[in-house]
Amino acid sequence: MIRLAAGLLAAAVAAAALAQEAPRAYPVPGRGKVELDVPLDWYDAPRPRTGGLPSVRFFDRLGPRPPLDVSITIAWSTGKQPSFANPARLRAFVAQFAEDIAAVAAEPSLDLREIEGASGIGYYFHATIKTPPADEWPNLTRGAIVVGDLLVTFTILAAEPAAPAVERALRMLKSARRVP
Repeated sequence: MIRLAAGLLAAAVAAAALAQEAPRAYPVPGRGKVELDVPLDWYDAPRPRTGGLPSVRFFDRLGPRPPLDVSITIAWSTGKQPSFANPARLRAFVAQFAEDIAAVAAEPSLDLREIEGASGIGYYFHATIKTPPADEWPNLTRGAIVVGDLLVTFTILAAEPAAPAVERALRMLKSARRVP
């Protein structure tokens, strides 16, 4: 009986060690919450934005300049404009982000990539900023993903090009779902 209990405890500890992410929920005023599977070793700092849009900053280490800095903002349609659930509208929205960055990017063109999430589709691009601001990293990934009837925009700044943490951030964004 003791061996069985010890075996079950060991299995539970091993399963917990294998779990790389855990769900965290962020409130969206009047619209429930957005839940993301956040890497266990990441910190988050939820904060309201100007205009009342919820925003969350994620980073992988404490300190003045962590090697990864992810910011998301959650928005929604007021009903006066078309929904971002329309892939063509969403793609054009992210293409505008890319156009805004193109002048400071080292790449001659910024190709949009599709991202399919748990609750909707999205688009993003990677860019290397030629001369980043002193407090930011040069490697940028920016885009937006639809989560039900919400729009989650994101900016990922990384110290290293093609950093594994960027893939972890994209996996976190793919997991986004709206909960009551």
